[in-house]
Amino acid sequence: MATRSTAQEEMLSTQEKLILTGQFIKLYWKILFAITWGLILIPPLLVYNYPETRCAYAVLVMAGYWITECFPMAVTSLIPLVLFPIFGILSTADTCACYMNDTIMVFIGGLVLAVAIEHSKLHLRIALGVMRTVGCTHAKLLGGLCVVTTFISMWVSNTAATAMMVPIIFAVLNELEQAGLCHVFEEIPVPPGSTDPPERKPTKVTKAYLMAAAYCATFGGTGTLVGTGTNLTFKGIFESTFPESEGISFTQWMIAQMPQMIINVFLTWIYLQLMFMGLFRPHSKDAQIANIGTEGETVTNQVIQERYKELGGITFHEAAVAVLFITCIFLWLFRKPGFVRGWSEAITEIDVRDSTPVIFISIMMFFIPKDLDFLRSYNKDPGERPVKSSEGLVTWDVIQRKMPWSLMFLLGGGFAISRGSIASGLARKVGETLVPLRYFPPVLIMLFVCLFIGTITEFTSNVGIANITLPVIAQMCVAMEIHPIYLMIPAAISCSYSFRLPVGTPPNAIIAAVGHIPTNWLMIGGCGPSIFSLIVNVACFAIWGTIIYDVKEFPDWAKSNHPAKGNP
Repeated sequence: MATRSTAQEEMLSTQEKLILTGQFIKLYWKILFAITWGLILIPPLLVYNYPETRCAYAVLVMAGYWITECFPMAVTSLIPLVLFPIFGILSTADTCACYMNDTIMVFIGGLVLAVAIEHSKLHLRIALGVMRTVGCTHAKLLGGLCVVTTFISMWVSNTAATAMMVPIIFAVLNELEQAGLCHVFEEIPVPPGSTDPPERKPTKVTKAYLMAAAYCATFGGTGTLVGTGTNLTFKGIFESTFPESEGISFTQWMIAQMPQMIINVFLTWIYLQLMFMGLFRPHSKDAQIANIGTEGETVTNQVIQERYKELGGITFHEAAVAVLFITCIFLWLFRKPGFVRGWSEAITEIDVRDSTPVIFISIMMFFIPKDLDFLRSYNKDPGERPVKSSEGLVTWDVIQRKMPWSLMFLLGGGFAISRGSIASGLARKVGETLVPLRYFPPVLIMLFVCLFIGTITEFTSNVGIANITLPVIAQMCVAMEIHPIYLMIPAAISCSYSFRLPVGTPPNAIIAAVGHIPTNWLMIGGCGPSIFSLIVNVACFAIWGTIIYDVKEFPDWAKSNHPAKGNP
């Protein structure tokens, strides 16, 4: 009996150890993965100690850390500063240069513009003004929401654009619900005797509005170079990989990408009506629910009118930000447009890039006061004289609070990977393994690349995927003697096309959280945009993009990177 009792105690002790081990792993899995992942990759490095292998080790370590987010992504992005100099891939100075260049300065300036627009509440005036104009049926409001979200997302991050539109959506839907014209959420009854609160699920109308905000924020970001980090990642990687090229200009990008953006947004509008509002099914239940009638249109119009009136008249703050914003776009478009002599060409023969005008406008945001109180400094009435200086159109405190500084390091880490991959020969080696694809039609290769990237970007950061894949695609194009832009731009656009999972991109996470949208519905709803955006991306670039970028022949500036030329 004593022996059996001791065995039972040992058995219980083992079970407890297993439980404690599980709890330990659950609590400390991030650091355990970080250590284990780094150790697993060491043996191949010791056996094949070449520059390509050393660079591959650094890239794989970063990829594992980025995908699992065991460390903050910005911290992971700093790994090249340690490993590249130690491994003899790049010097410390060359690696550091990747973290502050023209592309990152464009990113910083663009974010200052975005923060200033939000700080002045100009975005709300634009949103409510458009929705007040288009009309108040669900179809028209959905269309207005798509247009406004797309336009805002062209200049600010898709996260900020979605966050801006969600409160407006709920304000309109809540008023309609109070008037008895729709339901925002439906409550799922709980089993008898349960103490849990009723589960809330969004109605189909609510899903349509929220998904429109998320999807159009994603599509809008592809329309301009500053719309999303993946576009700027592509610009930085392309220009560092092919320094002899003319680079990617704001004007070229906008002209080439606007058609696919507009088509995708229009298809999103149609698709969401088909899915949730009974389009082309006038007698369906969905169509009847979506038809709010004359009374509903009146209520909706009143809500939007009231929200617009709350903004008051256009302030000097809004007007000044709008003028500077338009000025920046003008300076970008006409820096070196190609069809006429640009202002930069008229001023100097030195190369002027897109960071110059946007940083100038950013400085002016701090220089110009947000009100005109200083004009009353000599007013006869002492009470009218200002007692403190006016703030600028944006303040440094606001910038510090709202600027996503971590993304700067993420971009820099991607540029370091690109430069290190090229210097070590890793990107060329990987690119050469894909040379057999050259026997397929170029359009089919583009389709395959976009499908592959569009699938993996659902599971991790868009910018992280761009950082890892674009350098390889660049060298693949060189090895196959295809114009690098032919595959790199569609691939960069595909990095943004994440619609099916909350982890894919912040807009998905936002609508899933605030709208209580189940993941299965997010996956079902996102299948449509994933399919038609892939087709539109490939078709538009094959038809329109090839004309804008003239990618018919393999360029001389890319031949200098060809392995036959003796590059490392």
